[in-house]
Amino acid sequence: MKLSVWLENAQQPVGTLERAPDKSLRFTYSPNAAYPISLSMPVREEPYSDAACLGYFGNLLFEVEELERVVAAHGVDRDDIGNLLYHLGADCPGAVSVTPEGTGPGKRPGRFPDDYEEISRDQMTTIVGSLHRHGRLPDTNRDPSPLAGVQPKMAVVFRNGTFYQPRDGSRAPTTHILKVSPAKDLFQSRYEATLLGFATKIGLATADTEFCSFAVGSNDVGAILSTRFDRTIEDTQISRVHSEDFCQALGLPGHLKYERKAVGQDRRFSAAAVGRLAASMAVPAQFQMAFLSQTLFNLAVGNTDNHAKNHSILYRGTHGELAPLYDAVPITIDPNWTHHLAFNIGSASWSEDVTVPALEEFMRHLGLVRPTFGPKWRDLLCRIGKEGVAYFRAEGGKHLADGIGAQMDVLQQATGLNLSLPELDYFPRPVRDQ
Repeated sequence: MKLSVWLENAQQPVGTLERAPDKSLRFTYSPNAAYPISLSMPVREEPYSDAACLGYFGNLLFEVEELERVVAAHGVDRDDIGNLLYHLGADCPGAVSVTPEGTGPGKRPGRFPDDYEEISRDQMTTIVGSLHRHGRLPDTNRDPSPLAGVQPKMAVVFRNGTFYQPRDGSRAPTTHILKVSPAKDLFQSRYEATLLGFATKIGLATADTEFCSFAVGSNDVGAILSTRFDRTIEDTQISRVHSEDFCQALGLPGHLKYERKAVGQDRRFSAAAVGRLAASMAVPAQFQMAFLSQTLFNLAVGNTDNHAKNHSILYRGTHGELAPLYDAVPITIDPNWTHHLAFNIGSASWSEDVTVPALEEFMRHLGLVRPTFGPKWRDLLCRIGKEGVAYFRAEGGKHLADGIGAQMDVLQQATGLNLSLPELDYFPRPVRDQ
């Protein structure tokens, strides 16, 4: 089986992906390929083997209902990446599409409003209700752009207070992601919107988001509407921007998205690995500093799920830049999830072990020229403590504020820093995955 790999707006495929009878993959760049599809796969004449292909192409497949539908309907094995891309690759993430050889690209820029159709208020209520109660779209709705992650969500276009979706067959992109709070966690969307709102307030580059609610029956269902940072809009044209997550950029399969899952030094999501990515960026120091800022923010608010698939690189030419902060969730207020850090901060794999020397070791691994945890970084943590807790209480509620306060108190005790925390009520935060 041969599949063509495209970047949006390219006139010719960037390369060919071949699936052998034993399910192994091989990718070969086209002779005229100008840009690589991934940092892990630079342009070259010789083909890439199965291991390299799995790291990039395997991460194009998301754990969503549409994938499971193809597995069931076509009798495709879950580990048959090539066969799954045959059915799903026309609308995989970002600007890349994978299509059967000879059928053309799976994506093209969209023209608004010609390539889109309005979603009525009644339709949106039905969609939000199904995502909230069942974690999936209604059976009568097609998914215009499958998305990663476990939270119920849908890709849409949002203009002037109205939702739209690409017309069937248009191959046009969406501009927003609507994530709906599941029935088992009614406050999830409000919490995430609150964290991202404060991150924006203190100057971090953050995905543009807003909290909204929908009347579903007698209940108000919360949702977070995020503007996609991997899109450009010029007049009426909407285009995709090529991007990849850190797993793809490092050539890691999805199950290695946490550092604790690694079995060797060479294939590991770590500070040193991020430092290697930074060296390939347009402005390496800017990438390093932005990643450090995101890491400190996530540490302070208890987002221990900031794994390699929750960080991305955007390509606006030959070099990349770090994507804005997104998917910020206060994991440590939930006793049902591990509080083990997604990647080590120096020698620390738990918040309880994060000392100033550990933070400076982390900075060295990132490749910072001056790996000193000085006033700039102390002030960032203090500002989250001094201003953030009050903001979290006002925007997200007392439970959120007390929970993040408990996380910051753990961090304060571990580092020995005075983080200007206000007095808070006791919060039963589990320690070391109790």
